[in-house]
Amino acid sequence: MKIRIFILLFLIGLTFDLPASSTGKLLIEKGVLNLQGISIQTSDIVKLEGEVEFYWRELLEPKDFLDKSKDLKPKFVDIPKSWTSYIVDNEKLSKEGYATYRFIINKKPDMSLTHYGFKVQSIFTSYKIWINGEMISQVGRVGTSKEEHKPAFKSQDILFTLDPRVGTTESIEVVIQVSNYSHRRSGIPWAIYFSTFDAIKKTSRNLDILNLIVIGIVLVIGINHLIMYFFRRKDVSNLYFGILTLVMILRNISTGDRIIGYLIPNINWELLSKLDNFSGYGTIPFFALFIFHLFKDDFKVWIKNTIVIVGLVISIIIFVTPALFYGKFNMFYELYLLIGGVYLTFGVLLVSTIRRRTGALFTFLGMFILYATTINDVLSSMGVAQTPYLAPYGLAFFMLLQSFTITSKSAKAINENEDLSHQLLLEKQSLEENIEKRTLELREQQGILIAHQEKEKLQSWINIGLTKVNDVLSANKNDYKVLSRKVITTLAKYMNVKMGALYVLIDDDLTEPYLEMVADYGCGNKMKKKNKKIEPDSGLVGSTFSDNQIQHLKDIPNDYFKINSGLGESLPKSLLIVPLSTDDAVYGVIELASFDEFKTIEIEFIKKIAFSIATNLNNVRMNERNINLIQQFQEQAQEIQEKEERMRESLEELEYYRESFQSVKQELDDLKSTLN
Repeated sequence: MKIRIFILLFLIGLTFDLPASSTGKLLIEKGVLNLQGISIQTSDIVKLEGEVEFYWRELLEPKDFLDKSKDLKPKFVDIPKSWTSYIVDNEKLSKEGYATYRFIINKKPDMSLTHYGFKVQSIFTSYKIWINGEMISQVGRVGTSKEEHKPAFKSQDILFTLDPRVGTTESIEVVIQVSNYSHRRSGIPWAIYFSTFDAIKKTSRNLDILNLIVIGIVLVIGINHLIMYFFRRKDVSNLYFGILTLVMILRNISTGDRIIGYLIPNINWELLSKLDNFSGYGTIPFFALFIFHLFKDDFKVWIKNTIVIVGLVISIIIFVTPALFYGKFNMFYELYLLIGGVYLTFGVLLVSTIRRRTGALFTFLGMFILYATTINDVLSSMGVAQTPYLAPYGLAFFMLLQSFTITSKSAKAINENEDLSHQLLLEKQSLEENIEKRTLELREQQGILIAHQEKEKLQSWINIGLTKVNDVLSANKNDYKVLSRKVITTLAKYMNVKMGALYVLIDDDLTEPYLEMVADYGCGNKMKKKNKKIEPDSGLVGSTFSDNQIQHLKDIPNDYFKINSGLGESLPKSLLIVPLSTDDAVYGVIELASFDEFKTIEIEFIKKIAFSIATNLNNVRMNERNINLIQQFQEQAQEIQEKEERMRESLEELEYYRESFQSVKQELDDLKSTLN
């Protein structure tokens, strides 16, 4: 990191040195620059500064200076300088107008054809250049009115040739026409450089290389911050810093040599001027947002909001109004830049440094350098200083310090991580053991929980089934055949079986006991007729009844129907025959057939419900039998009563006959006595 900072400082120092002359300060005096004492071919480039001829509100060409009839009276003014600082005939010149500049360069004669050149940055805001009577460059359109004038910006290296075989090479006449109706600056505020064309191209190439290096550094760091924001959205400072770098890159390519002109040759002059000004004044809001999110405790919110709002207003004015309008408020913009920069540098960053905020020191140093280079640019823009634009280099320095801060934070974090790594390793081993032990415990608990949940699920299924059947049993207590039919139907549907039958023991005194099919589900007429009566010891149903044991048959063979089964000609895959018994006796049998194997839970369910079915069926049958007995008793009592009535009547009749007999006998006895 120190090497990077040293390289950047070296580049900035080289930037200061590139446009300077190694021949000492050579001034133009009364329109003449004397270079006869130096060798231009072996010297560095010469900065053209000093007194030149100036003709206000006159557009003169080289031929006009050869016309002796014209009484030309030049004024001598200093360049580089905006003509708004000139006083001609006791009158301060307006920024709007036109004029002609002229000066002579005297030098040693050339022995052979030699290529010379001028390095021209921006002349405000349109111009023509003649060298030794030949027009060699025109930028924009020079005019005597706003309608004729057309502004343009173009930094260029102008080539011209001196050949001793054609004419004299001891002097160079330079005539420059300039007009301005579009910008607050006017004339030649920036220096023009003269030397051999190779020296001019070398200087331009070096400057371009430096600019590209700075742009590359700024771009890489800016993209890095944007990527950091993409992966960590909470740190908004990275976003503002990334945007700030893009704005400063825009400034680097829109000022100085105006590299953007090479990328977009026909770029609109007004747009280029807007980009130039926006990239200068529009950076303060982004700096404010960036610094605010780094040091919120030291940055007052209302000041941050004020800086951002004012910067936004300035940017809007720059983009929606012409350069001639927003240029009137340039003093206000520069005051805003000055106050905002001072507050950010000393009001926030210096305070944060004193309070020992993390990263504040390097941020303050970087901002201080950047602020100093920005002030240099402002002074250069105002014409107070004749130095190159350095703010992009200051920004590169600032960002390198920011990168150093980020790197130091990362290194500190890595060192802390290394200190903790051994402890974490031990804790990890202990934790792994605990985790493994706890995992086994959790797996055991999970297995128990799953088994419990499964058991509860099965128990719930049994309970629901028991409730359904018990509801049927409770609602049908008057007719056991109806009860039997509803019970077998409910069971078959709940257990999803295809066929079922319910048999009840018939054990009247008048007949031999047998099992009668009193209800069925899914049985055909043929099967009903065939299994209407089953002997207690006959077939599977009979054996189940006799043994009072559940029978569960799986994989029923093809000759199953030869077995005396209540399901007749069906070929189920699984058969379940359950006795309906209580503690006292067996009262019947339930037979269920399914094309799937019966599950253990289903067998458990049928076992539990069989007792309730047997009890309820027996009770209903006993109730019906008792009702029948009561009815028979009532019928017999009535019949006895009728017989007793008839016997009473017979006795009464017999008594009558007896009394009649006694009366007759008495009469006979009386008669017999009489006869005797």
